[in-house]
Amino acid sequence: MRISTNSSQLYSCLETVEKALPVRTTVPLINNIYMQVKQEELLFSATNLEMTINTCMKNSNNDTGDILLPSKIIDIMRYFPTSEVNLDINLENYRIEISGGSAHFQLYGADPQDYPSTAFIEVENNDAYSIEQGVLKKLIRAVVYAASAEETRPAFNGILFTFKDDTINLTASDTYRLAIKGINNQNWSFEEHKCLVPARVLRELIRLLGDDQQEKVYFNMDSRSIAFNTDSLYFGSRLLEEKYPDVSGVIPKDYETRVNIDCKMLEDTISRAALLAQGKNQAVNLSTVNSNLEVKVSSQQGSMDESIPVGQNGPDIDLFVNSRFVLDVLRISEEESIIIDFHGNGGPIIFRIENDPGFLYLVLPIKKFN
Repeated sequence: MRISTNSSQLYSCLETVEKALPVRTTVPLINNIYMQVKQEELLFSATNLEMTINTCMKNSNNDTGDILLPSKIIDIMRYFPTSEVNLDINLENYRIEISGGSAHFQLYGADPQDYPSTAFIEVENNDAYSIEQGVLKKLIRAVVYAASAEETRPAFNGILFTFKDDTINLTASDTYRLAIKGINNQNWSFEEHKCLVPARVLRELIRLLGDDQQEKVYFNMDSRSIAFNTDSLYFGSRLLEEKYPDVSGVIPKDYETRVNIDCKMLEDTISRAALLAQGKNQAVNLSTVNSNLEVKVSSQQGSMDESIPVGQNGPDIDLFVNSRFVLDVLRISEEESIIIDFHGNGGPIIFRIENDPGFLYLVLPIKKFN
């Protein structure tokens, strides 16, 4: 079987599905990429059994068949010297000859017969829910940074999707902070339910989605999996089975002090303070004096203090907070200003983005600065 195709397009497909290859596995076959050759297209799949990515490219082929490609082909195509590449595949011994210009490679593939199923729930575009790719990307980005990376807290490794009526709410937390983002669409009509999606899977998804506000992504879910589909991409994930705790009780109803501050100015100031912040908590001191927010840091490396004018409603505050936690929310905001609600010097800090009532980001202050 011979395949003649564009090397850049082939590499693009391989690079896309590469994100689903396992880092470590006890199932050797899934270290490969599944390729199916049809008369008018090439289909590629990869899975780590937690998530699956499928993609395809148009290509006219005289022969049909399927094979498992070794992952080393990705590196070969990354540096391939010509725009056209030929793959001569022997389906009896799965030997692959790769040639183009003066380059020639020989690889050994594998029999795809025992390759595990690469699909979770199917997504049919005509009966699935749809959302603009750029909107879905922003929705996930608004919360994914707050999820925990510690394997000892498996529930907090996920992002909770809550579906009700015409609304989707995403919740992420590492127990020190909490991010919530909701959107609604009159075309949606969900039965009320929840599902917990691994955060690391969603980080890969937003790398693959475009920013176009017109291009749609279709999605569907069942009790075990969730899947997203575009014209050229299928992305499926297994759901986490852990029970996510009810976090609504940690959100205060009223603030004691509210400030409205220029988002870019605060981001730049906190970034400068973070240069001298040390320790696990990367702590900086925030205080308000005469309608100014004072940002201070002192460490063995040195000290820094800077003042930013703010609109303030309520008494002055004085507390310490993790500088990285603050920067995370400032970097996803697209508004000129951000609202910060304080609940005393020991209570949570809540960030709200103007013109986005569906967003809330709560951070616990550092009670004792060492």
